[in-house]
Amino acid sequence: MRKDHVVFSFLEDTVPEKIEFSRNVCTLMDANPIFVKPDVALSDVQLKTDALEQCCLAAMNKGKTEVALLHKTEKEWDDLMRTLALYVDRIANGDATIIIAAGFKLAKQPGTPQIKEFWLEFGPRPGSVILHRHGVTGAKSYIWQKCSGTLATTPEGWQTVEVTTQTSVELNNLTLEIKYWFRVAVVTIHGTSAFSAPIMQIFV
Repeated sequence: MRKDHVVFSFLEDTVPEKIEFSRNVCTLMDANPIFVKPDVALSDVQLKTDALEQCCLAAMNKGKTEVALLHKTEKEWDDLMRTLALYVDRIANGDATIIIAAGFKLAKQPGTPQIKEFWLEFGPRPGSVILHRHGVTGAKSYIWQKCSGTLATTPEGWQTVEVTTQTSVELNNLTLEIKYWFRVAVVTIHGTSAFSAPIMQIFV
């Protein structure tokens, strides 16, 4: 029988995604008695995640020193999280429920590479962002939503900011130093799809 293992795809995430991912992992592992003594202290991971977030904010102005420090801190974060993932994989010993309980994802059987359906990039001005989604055959429109401050857990917490026929949209006048989450749904002749997994970004 094939054993399940931790997938290390989080190493390919954007810095904001890494920050959210590690905080979720630390919260879940800290509350789980299965993980008695991780190979790397969760407090060290939390401190490095805080440092990564600070470096991410500082590097928004694209200064060489700040960008270099961001890359250095991100590599240190990668090393810590890789060690933590290996620990979870060892403790799980092929048990998928333990891996998922720690906030990690499962490695999948070899197959077609996964392609990100939804992503963002910074816009041309401070407080602007360009959201992208891969096109869907037969799509009539795309519904773009955002929330700010904390991640909304109900539909009422999300604001529809644009409905377009294009697979990208530019949003402007976003408040600086505030966390934003974005998501998108597709409208086809069959109805409206579920919204994508939200992406978080902070603007400075």
